[in-house]
Amino acid sequence: MQLSFSLFLFCLFSYLLGSIPFSLLVAKCRGVNLRQFGSGNLGATNVYRALGLPYASLVFFLDAVKGFIPTQIALTQGGPELLHRLGLHTGIGEQPLMHVLIGGLAILGHTFSPFLKFKGGKGVATGLGVILALSPQIFGILFTLGMTGILITRYVSPVSILSSILLPFLMWGFGYPKEYWLFTGIISLYIVYKHKTNIVRLLHGTENKI
Repeated sequence: MQLSFSLFLFCLFSYLLGSIPFSLLVAKCRGVNLRQFGSGNLGATNVYRALGLPYASLVFFLDAVKGFIPTQIALTQGGPELLHRLGLHTGIGEQPLMHVLIGGLAILGHTFSPFLKFKGGKGVATGLGVILALSPQIFGILFTLGMTGILITRYVSPVSILSSILLPFLMWGFGYPKEYWLFTGIISLYIVYKHKTNIVRLLHGTENKI
């Protein structure tokens, strides 16, 4: 019972950390209500439109950290001893599902924040933080492709969508456990779903550029 409660607290920690609305807090510190500016989305892109690149970069970093920290803890847990204490397993590599599940909870917290009446951003930056912990090389590929695509097209949403779709295939291609590419596939579909309004605007040619 005690071990199960510890695991519950760890899951809750990941969700609540992910739910911290850094974009809203940073914008509020600068006297801007982000929900009433631009697209109204609580993400780094809208912070860029409202406050510029330095603040958008700060928000992107903080949102990524929300995904990285709990996922990295799930990967190492301070070593096998803490993993064993939590009742997960005695070897770090035996429960890959837990790694992606904990990261997924951080993304869920970002998109359904209890501090925002269960609303939030689209989860891209937090998702990249999760990927950085799971696979630095895949993070590097997606980040490089994403930045290049945004610089060329000046669009964020289609680049985010395509990167999300590419993610599980990269996980599979690099030989990661099936739990990684299956669960990241689910996360990717979820992130694409969160971009449904962007997809509609893209189809109508009304999507905003940065």
